Amino acid sequence: MEMEIISAGSSHQHQSVTDYAKPNQGTSHYQSTLTTVSTTEQLPPPPAVSSDQLDSMLGNLTADMSRQGVNTTQKGCCNACDKPIVGQVITALGKTWHPEHFTCNHCNQELGTRNFFERDGNPYCEPDYHNLFSPRCAYCNGPILDKCVTALEKTWHTEHFFCAQCGQQFGEDGFHERDGKPYCRNDYFDMFAPKCNGCNRAIMENYISALNSQWHPDCFVCRDCREPFHGGSFFDHEGLPYCETHYHAKRGSLCAGCSKPITGRCITAMFKKFHPEHFVCAFCLKQLNKGTFKEQNDKPYCHQCFDKLFG
Repeated sequence: MEMEIISAGSSHQHQSVTDYAKPNQGTSHYQSTLTTVSTTEQLPPPPAVSSDQLDSMLGNLTADMSRQGVNTTQKGCCNACDKPIVGQVITALGKTWHPEHFTCNHCNQELGTRNFFERDGNPYCEPDYHNLFSPRCAYCNGPILDKCVTALEKTWHTEHFFCAQCGQQFGEDGFHERDGKPYCRNDYFDMFAPKCNGCNRAIMENYISALNSQWHPDCFVCRDCREPFHGGSFFDHEGLPYCETHYHAKRGSLCAGCSKPITGRCITAMFKKFHPEHFVCAFCLKQLNKGTFKEQNDKPYCHQCFDKLFG
């Protein structure tokens, strides 16, 4: 039979690692500035009133102060309520805000001078921004705030991208994929690669396909003498490969005279098989071509030699 050498396939891949925006870096991260618009004299705080009353009183106060010669300065209008700002002002995103109106677009908490992120012109606190817009880790589903691994069309925390079997992180060798999961080289081949019929270990590279099985090239040898097959030919006996000599030995078709395979005519005698030319008298070595002989001590003799030696 002939053997076939095949190159083993591989799903070997590499992941990419990128930096995602941290609180102190990235183009979507900002800081607001807080300034105070002051008047030329101190005024007592107004009594507690409603928002509408406060706006009305503030307008009247500004007009009265101007009539009395007191210089007041407005810092534009608030981007949220569109009303004039007198006092502290938040400057952010190229706009001005009352401090109490500069809030997270999602949770409405005041941002003040804290770090914030921008999305579509709106400010967000850091937790909400990452929960809403940051990529999610395929392992823990948490937002990714720092370095991000991209692999298998998903994103992962660097510490969460590891072998699905042994839990070890991947080195420069990358990983192998099976059913959407990443595996290290050793576990992938141990779990999913074909097994060698000779040693039962995983086949990671080239292999031989023969006898409905796969084999490491070094393992595909004669089952008895462990010698490789020259010319790629071998003999099958009960599903195992043998060289010609040991194949015939298993089948009992080796010549008892020369110990070589019998492929043509043979003589069967004394529970053994012989090439016709090797079935000879043990004393005179003449061929017992007529098939008549006498046996002594498991050896064949012609009649003449037998009578001379044992008669």
